[in-house]
Amino acid sequence: MAKRKNIKILGAGISGLTAAINLAKAGYGVVVYEKNKDCGMRFHGDMQGLENWSNEEDVLDMMHSMHIDINFDATPFRKVQFSNCESTKEFSYDKPLFYLVKRGSQKGSLDMGLKKQSQDCGVVIKFEQEVEEKECDIVATGPKFKHIIIADKGELFKNDLPDMAIAIVNNEAAYKGYSYFLNVDGHGCLCSCVFDDIKKLNECYDFTKKYFISKYNIKILKSKEVGGVGYFSLKNCYRKGKALYVGESAGIQDFLAGFGMRTAMKSGFLAAQSILNNTDYEKMAEEEFGDYLRAGIVNRFVWEHSDSDNYLSVLERLNKMDNSTKYLKSIYNYNLIEHIEYPIALSYIKKQYPEILE
Repeated sequence: MAKRKNIKILGAGISGLTAAINLAKAGYGVVVYEKNKDCGMRFHGDMQGLENWSNEEDVLDMMHSMHIDINFDATPFRKVQFSNCESTKEFSYDKPLFYLVKRGSQKGSLDMGLKKQSQDCGVVIKFEQEVEEKECDIVATGPKFKHIIIADKGELFKNDLPDMAIAIVNNEAAYKGYSYFLNVDGHGCLCSCVFDDIKKLNECYDFTKKYFISKYNIKILKSKEVGGVGYFSLKNCYRKGKALYVGESAGIQDFLAGFGMRTAMKSGFLAAQSILNNTDYEKMAEEEFGDYLRAGIVNRFVWEHSDSDNYLSVLERLNKMDNSTKYLKSIYNYNLIEHIEYPIALSYIKKQYPEILE
């Protein structure tokens, strides 16, 4: 069968551009349609963690294997403080727990890095243009906003503090979620990430801000607001007609912490490979993400039943994995215990988050 030489992709996010880069490097003509005037417009310089704990392979090595260059800022973090506002402990790991990257249309961001790589290999990005999903080969449009169950709010600001990463688990600071302060080269990002009851976001961020100012003497001057939303679904859609769905468009996101950059890029790569090799993307995606997503259901269930002791049990489990990421990796592998817990966890999640069934 002759290969098709013209591919349409809807959405110039990180999953869509990963697919575009791989297809263009293989000789395909690729046009990406993006409704915004540039890549990364959902973000405003937000600092996010490119997670590195759910898989043995380092995420930067994974990107290299997917033909993605590291032409963006990516700062590794091996030390992280965890606190429930009562007990605080610093952990050091044998490999980076995450790489801190910038998101948005700013210089050095992940989005700008992928944009440059895609254009360098011949991808045409048509900004402020949209086409019907059914006309496209790949759909990478991000979260479906009517199904928002995760939201974060925060501020970016300059400071004279050393590089650090601090995570807070406390329902006043972040209902069913977490707050964090990330600082690199005098650029700080303070945020609260809330699950389920999004209306609590403002009061949670107010608590978070007051806590960090008091506890760590953080001075927030000349700040810029940042924030975003997340989506999760129990009905993962990997294909409609000829269109392959990737990233959050397919509902691929970790339900425990809301992370999705690693899986978004991986799904874009798999979609490209399925076109190049005429293979079944739906089967590939299920094999790659199915257990990961089911583990996220169990992890969210366990997390939401850990708030009775103000997440102290979470900190105690984290203490067991000091100097190693093996514990975190294990909870994403959908082990035997998680397989047994899954029906109970699924029943709870369906009742607690009915919107993800739509």
